Amino acid sequence: MKKVIFLLLDGARKDSLETHIENGLMPNMKSLISQNGSFSTAVSVFPSTTGPAYIPFLMGTFPGNSNMPGIRWFDKVKFSKNRSSLNSHRSYVGIEGLLFNRDLKKSQATIFEIVNDSRSIFNEITRGLPSKFDMTQISKFYYKVKSHFLGSQLIDNVASEKLLDAIESSAQFVFCCYLGVDSNSHISGCNSQSVVDSFVNFDDKLGIVVKKLKDTKQFEDTLLIITSDHGHSNTSSHLDLTGFLERSGYKVFSYPLVHKKYLTDIDAAVMVSGNSMSHIYLREDGDWSKKHTSRNSDGLIDKLLTSEAIDIVMSLNTKNQIVIKSKRGIALLEDKETGVFYTPLVNDPFGYEGIKDFLSYDDVLEKTFETSYPDALTQIVQIFKSGRSGDIIISAETGFDLRSNFEFPQHKSSHGSLKSDHMHVPLIMNRMVSEDKIRTVDLFPTILDFLNLQVPNKVDGKKLDIN
Repeated sequence: MKKVIFLLLDGARKDSLETHIENGLMPNMKSLISQNGSFSTAVSVFPSTTGPAYIPFLMGTFPGNSNMPGIRWFDKVKFSKNRSSLNSHRSYVGIEGLLFNRDLKKSQATIFEIVNDSRSIFNEITRGLPSKFDMTQISKFYYKVKSHFLGSQLIDNVASEKLLDAIESSAQFVFCCYLGVDSNSHISGCNSQSVVDSFVNFDDKLGIVVKKLKDTKQFEDTLLIITSDHGHSNTSSHLDLTGFLERSGYKVFSYPLVHKKYLTDIDAAVMVSGNSMSHIYLREDGDWSKKHTSRNSDGLIDKLLTSEAIDIVMSLNTKNQIVIKSKRGIALLEDKETGVFYTPLVNDPFGYEGIKDFLSYDDVLEKTFETSYPDALTQIVQIFKSGRSGDIIISAETGFDLRSNFEFPQHKSSHGSLKSDHMHVPLIMNRMVSEDKIRTVDLFPTILDFLNLQVPNKVDGKKLDIN
């Protein structure tokens, strides 16, 4: 029986993994690759952060197309109707994380609604999965909280024990999250010894998994996938984006001070994801339901760009074009269904060379893959398709993030931006892959094809050619 084992090494930088393999710290990974396997680079999604960046793997869509634009969001229309509505804003960091499955776009199937016999380990996207097959349903909150505050390899050790049990089951698809690299990166920096130890620990567990598959005669019929949802970059400075707006005269709503919506006549909301990207929502003429455009916030955008923490600022104009600004330049971006139309106006905000006019989504990937902003044009278009996206969307500069208060422990490494450090992720399989330009969203149709199952909905990814 064919099966897929998907190991999500959350927060793993592609270059870090490559270095550890070359230095002999991950012999099991090296062996897997050398024995008819492959090591590729894939591009994640914006925001490049845990939760939204799992959607490509488990639903085959970009976060914006699943109406999930971040780990925190604000719904202006719903808030305008009822500021007490449970659906007016969200932070999946905490108790509201239990609502993640409910908030996902209903018309798009999860892989658990397609592959009936599946298992999930330390994963929050479980819609369609019978509770008995969510192997950490009860314990995940405890282990995730402990990992968040203390780091350590404990959560990955537990994940491996559950994974071995899943391999012995009849499951066709197993999705197992290893969270040690991500947790330890936030706590001590993405190149710290504790993160190196997490990579080594993962490699030890991988060796046990591969041996188990071979001993039980399952390896040849198994597609083994190892990848990440995002990379990391070390953070030395924190911009209090909420405070920045307050000093600019706005009355701001942000987490965790949600009670302020009852005490203050708020006219702005800040929702940070991964700490290196954020949505800003602005009230227009005293009415939250009105659409806000860049023409009405040019002054704020220009002020934001004076901060060394801010890299890219995006907003919509009155023609529904996306205005992209950075200290390098200004451009317009338009969605054209099969691609984008990109018009640099004053230099290029990304530093791209020779990229303009109409580009198919394949063109965007091809032309930007090796740049500092891989696939950025596609990713910006998709996030603005969510009705929950901000009026202004910010991508932070390397070395900075956008949240300083109420972040315990304070992040020493962050992610979420359009930068290649966060967007490029490793992709390892026990099969050869023909393509050299890959999006993480391509894995969903690839998995279903391997299992001889049909993709039931329109998805954003393309099936990879593996053998």
